[in-house]
Amino acid sequence: MHRGLLAGISMICAAAVLSGCSTGQKKFMTDTDGAKVIQIGHVNSAKADDQYQVLAVYFGEELAKASGGRFAVDILTDSILGGERDMIEGMKMGTVDAALITNFSFGSFVPEFQTFDLPFLFTSRDEAYRILDDETVMEGPKQKLYDDCDVKFLAWGEGGFRNVMNNIKPIESEGDLKGMKIRLPETAIYLDAFKAFASNPTTMAFSETYTAVQQRTVDGLELPISSFYATGYGEVCSYLSLTEHFYSPAAIVISRQTWESLSEEEKTWFQTAAVEAGRRQREFVKEIETDFIGKMEDMGVVVNSVEDKTGFIQASEPVYKTYRDTIGAEYVDMVFRKLGR
Repeated sequence: MHRGLLAGISMICAAAVLSGCSTGQKKFMTDTDGAKVIQIGHVNSAKADDQYQVLAVYFGEELAKASGGRFAVDILTDSILGGERDMIEGMKMGTVDAALITNFSFGSFVPEFQTFDLPFLFTSRDEAYRILDDETVMEGPKQKLYDDCDVKFLAWGEGGFRNVMNNIKPIESEGDLKGMKIRLPETAIYLDAFKAFASNPTTMAFSETYTAVQQRTVDGLELPISSFYATGYGEVCSYLSLTEHFYSPAAIVISRQTWESLSEEEKTWFQTAAVEAGRRQREFVKEIETDFIGKMEDMGVVVNSVEDKTGFIQASEPVYKTYRDTIGAEYVDMVFRKLGR
């Protein structure tokens, strides 16, 4: 289920987030079949092949299955509930039920999450999955998210490795980014990394970025492959360079108020549904990215791999030194030990 019958109620909830109103004890809406409805927001589009939309749809399917139809999911796309930080604040206030949140947004509230935004931290998806699915790594940050932000972490899904699209030239090395005006999300670690690559990074809302690229206000941007394709950047960018500079996981999270309104059995349904949705969506993204790259090439986009990332990695060293202390040296060192480095 998404939008449709609950569109009016959805807009009321969105208004509540913006006004800072809190609804107190959670009261579930019900749909025409009598199922309790959980609203889940994300910032991407409602296109069927958008990786965030796929994750939300899979969560709805798995929750309906686990609960025997007692719960349904209403998906609110395109930042209807605000940006990711807005949704985190909304979950804290109890005005947002659940959301799909990119890791870098968690880092603004819980420093340990910034570890996973370090440039070139992961060399493969399997390496990322091994670390992110390790409870000895994630237990502390998840608990802080719950205690400090009233946000219950359910499961990781796939955002994917982030790459660069632009209208100037292919990016073969960090030197090719020199002076290039690249749009980034408002995340300090991303900005510092791209400054280290000698680019000219600029932050702006994702909702404003397409027009900025189209009008050449910015030279380009960086996103995962699925996001580039689903949001139409193949139509306004000339070059796609597979830099894979950040790995960008996304998570299914739920507000503490909603979580604590559930029975123990219901909590098991939610947790099971989220884990299975994340597993399915990871497989979807891995399989579809090659197809998306081919479709963008058919649009005329010039695509290149970056075979030697040595220069990028060396340029990133000051970022690692800075954020090791900012995040917490003990935690960062533990993750690196897990990675065998």
